[in-house]
Amino acid sequence: MRIRALLTAVLLAASPASAELAGHGAMVNAVAVSADGTQVLTGSWDYSVRLWDLASQRELKLFDEHVASVNGVAFVPGTSMALSGSWDSTLKLWDLASGKLVRSFEGHKANVAAVAVSRDGKRAASASWDRSIAIWDVGTGRLLRSLNGHTANVMSVAFLPDGRTLLSGSYDLTLRLWDSETGRELAMLEGHVNSVNGVAVSGDGKLAASASTDGTVRLWDLAQRQERRVLEGHRGFVTSVALSADGSRLLSGGGDRTMRLWNTADGRELRQFLGHKRPVWAVALVPGGKLGISAGYDEVAKIWDLETGREIEAAP
Repeated sequence: MRIRALLTAVLLAASPASAELAGHGAMVNAVAVSADGTQVLTGSWDYSVRLWDLASQRELKLFDEHVASVNGVAFVPGTSMALSGSWDSTLKLWDLASGKLVRSFEGHKANVAAVAVSRDGKRAASASWDRSIAIWDVGTGRLLRSLNGHTANVMSVAFLPDGRTLLSGSYDLTLRLWDSETGRELAMLEGHVNSVNGVAVSGDGKLAASASTDGTVRLWDLAQRQERRVLEGHRGFVTSVALSADGSRLLSGGGDRTMRLWNTADGRELRQFLGHKRPVWAVALVPGGKLGISAGYDEVAKIWDLETGREIEAAP
């Protein structure tokens, strides 16, 4: 905790500038932050995954064995590994220290749109345009089961804290809850009037958020399995969402080139973050809740001070 606090203090002390995670050669459409808040993963249409040091904003590793766009990235908790999913229909497991490919996960019949890893690091889930969610054993790469029920491309997936329950979002306008151990669909959440592009779950597993092409962000009570609130403000499609650990604040990114910060208790928009030249495609919160990251069609990821709205300069 002390290291994380020192890192945050150094970042927030930096003066505002146009510093950013720059290096990809195409749209950056996936971003993830390590549990200790020191490293960032990005995935891009340039077929690569890149690992960054958050404080210096320096690229640490390049992973480039996918043969199509990378749509999802995730750190594997408790290890020095990361997972990525691609339009080449595969997932790949990477050793972050050596930069080497550990294994490929094969089984999907179409593009992989998103990936997620359980808190214990033992299970992975992937959402695919083949309309399924695949559950994998991270240690062996074995396909454990497929979850079927969506009637269109599955775009997003997230584990609940129990490591067993799963949330997905799809072009069929629905979110669905699953028991990943049995493959049983537990509930269907309806309300969006266009495709669901992104989902997120709070750290306590009580609240979920979804981003949609209908221009809204919606909050869902997972215990009651019903819609809690609709957040409106984006001018156009919303691509992605991220929830704080306590579920009190939410980040969203959209086609209007903004990232937005919301209070989930009353649905109030707290701040807009302006700086991207093209649509924002992915957002993430840094543990501690003071920093946010947005990644976009303009080929970069940006780090923001959530309290001031300023872009963070790299620490010396």
